[in-house]
Amino acid sequence: MISNCPAPYPDNEKQRAQRVKSLCYRDSVADEVLDHIVGLAADLFETPISIISILEENQQWFQAKVGIAASDTSRDVSFCAHTILSEGMLEVPDTLLDARFAENSLVLGEPGIRYYAGAPLVTRDGLALGSLCVIDTVPRPPMSARAAAQLARLADMVVSRLYELRTSAFIDPATQLPNRVRLEHDIHQQLVHGRENTLVVVDMLTPLFLNDIVKALGYPFSLELVGCMGQRLHQLIGAECALYKIGITRFAFIVGNECCLEELFAGIRECFQNPVHHNDIPVQAQLGMGALRLFTDSLQGREWVRLVVSAADHARTCGLDWSLYERCFDTNQQRAFTLLSALSFAVTAPDQLSLVFQPRINLGTGQCSSVEALLRWVHPTLGAVAPDEFVRLAEKTALMRPLSLWVLEATLVQAKVWRDRGYRFKVAMNVSPADLESPDFTDKLIAGLQRHGVCPSMLEIEFTESALIKNPAQVRRQLQRMRELDMEVAIDDFGTGYSNWTYLRELPATTVKLDRSLVSNIYTDEKDRRLVSTLIDLAQRLGYRVVAEGIEDDQTLALVRQWGCDEAQGFYIARPMVGEDLIAWLDSAQGCSVGMAGCEGHSG
Repeated sequence: MISNCPAPYPDNEKQRAQRVKSLCYRDSVADEVLDHIVGLAADLFETPISIISILEENQQWFQAKVGIAASDTSRDVSFCAHTILSEGMLEVPDTLLDARFAENSLVLGEPGIRYYAGAPLVTRDGLALGSLCVIDTVPRPPMSARAAAQLARLADMVVSRLYELRTSAFIDPATQLPNRVRLEHDIHQQLVHGRENTLVVVDMLTPLFLNDIVKALGYPFSLELVGCMGQRLHQLIGAECALYKIGITRFAFIVGNECCLEELFAGIRECFQNPVHHNDIPVQAQLGMGALRLFTDSLQGREWVRLVVSAADHARTCGLDWSLYERCFDTNQQRAFTLLSALSFAVTAPDQLSLVFQPRINLGTGQCSSVEALLRWVHPTLGAVAPDEFVRLAEKTALMRPLSLWVLEATLVQAKVWRDRGYRFKVAMNVSPADLESPDFTDKLIAGLQRHGVCPSMLEIEFTESALIKNPAQVRRQLQRMRELDMEVAIDDFGTGYSNWTYLRELPATTVKLDRSLVSNIYTDEKDRRLVSTLIDLAQRLGYRVVAEGIEDDQTLALVRQWGCDEAQGFYIARPMVGEDLIAWLDSAQGCSVGMAGCEGHSG
């Protein structure tokens, strides 16, 4: 079988990548001229898709686009990576007939590229930034020489516009402060002259909170609010210190290495203890602060802003007042970016995502009452990626929705196989908070059950208490719809979150799953023993079935069974396994008994 053929890196990749950084900025606002150019290209060549693609070291992203939802792809599937290697235009009349692209995920999946024509975006000194391309979802005959020349002229217009933007890009239009480009220029000049200082960044709002502000009060309000926050910061550091606006919510400035950073950040924290008022609306800042030492040996890297932002993000994530950049921050950020970039393609790949299933037993009968579907991901180059790592990242992005739908589909397919073979245990699947914030996931769940002919009573939905934080009323509505279909609903990881009995008893849930962190020490820790036994009693009094997770040994199993716990799950009972191995476990004498009666998952 033909496989996707990533383009090799050009010989001048290092210089080319530096030029991309100096001319193209992903987080800049959309440019009307570039938007007009891609629109004109789509109209002129009568294609549904037109893109200005900028090629970075590991990724391509789209400076302007029409006809496509995605904003970026990984470099290994990029057509643009091939275009920059050509002396002129690259044209692929039918991608399925070209060995380089026949198995490309952009051909076989969204957006379904069948025709591609791209002209490289070449700078004045001969470095290719990316391409201007036109794309169709059906094959097309080759362009005429005249048409190819027109595409090349449009590509030249793109490059000219990028230079214009670079020339006029030193000032942030909303605040009139010098921007990131000017900051990088100033740092470079200082290092050239041997002046080593410290770069400080202050991020005013989390992306999620900023999004809430925009939805509630509008984008202009958010811009003006951040501007007010910048004014307060500027007053604190003094007019003699240049303040730079380097992102939607981020400001930066440079201090001497003699500055005491502890005192500086303590002063900023105190300055923003009180809300910032705009249009009589008070908004509390959510500071993320970081610092980076600037050394002359880092002159060639020009990665200063990215690195200091990594430090600020680390501080906010870890609940620290501030953080001085360390190399591990950047490593973690790069890995997270790599995983998120690859995960969108893993959802459509045939051999990366899979499910394994962990049995749950009834402690009274020993029967396998249900199995929990657990997602696994084997990355083509990174190997197995821990679910705790990639699911946590996906939950912060729009990737969680397609990932949840993949799990739903795979779970229903497997449930139907087991049902057709006569097995009647339930299959439990985890849903994210985002899945329960609207009716969309529940609609797709119901449609999937009907499409596969799976009885709703075979399915159990597991969710964590964090799903209730943002929109508890909507969560209750969606869970109630599931219960009305006779689906079981379980509260997962119970005891690690809020565990508010007042609102939990209002949920249409049937099961409480005690988190493994509570159960793991009950044999040796008296406080944990009292806590777990009390939780089992309280939950059962409220009508919940109680499941103990994380059963690792016979002593722990005996204790939870003694306290009247209904069900148990853990490595001592069985490790997660693929579907066929699970059936073998159910049918074997070993799988049928864990120190108690037989595990009878088959209907006979």
